[in-house]
This record gives sequence, structure tokens and C-alpha cells, in this order.
Amino acid sequence: MVKTCTDHNLTSKEREQELSNWHNVPSARFCHPREEHLLPLHVCAGIKSNPAELVFNDEIMGAKCSAFLW
Repeated sequence: MVKTCTDHNLTSKEREQELSNWHNVPSARFCHPREEHLLPLHVCAGIKSNPAELVFNDEIMGAKCSAFLW
């Protein structure tokens, strides 16, 4: 997901397609059992056509966490 949100080589259409198919990513349903956990990410990505800046990408209490800035 980090690459999808930040890759400058993806067109906005490719980014939209990858975000639409988020459930095909390995462990997607384990990390996000319900879609509403990803809705804020999709809203932010939809507002801007350019890639996001990765602000934070680490583990918190054993869970992978990322933050993006558009």
C-alpha cells in the first residue's frame, strides 16, 4: 500500500485501480477486516491525483502503521 500511495511512476488511473483492488493484497483482510478502516485513505487519495508523501512507516505494539500526507 505504501508503494501504491507514494509511487511517482503510477498514473492516477493506475493508483485508483490498485486502491480499488486493495483486498487482493496479501493479508489485506487480516489487516483491514472491514472496508471502513480504509475509507479515509481512499478519500484522501481520491481528492488529489498526485502521490502522497510518506510521513510515518513503522511498527507500534507489533502492528505495521503508516501515515501519508497529500
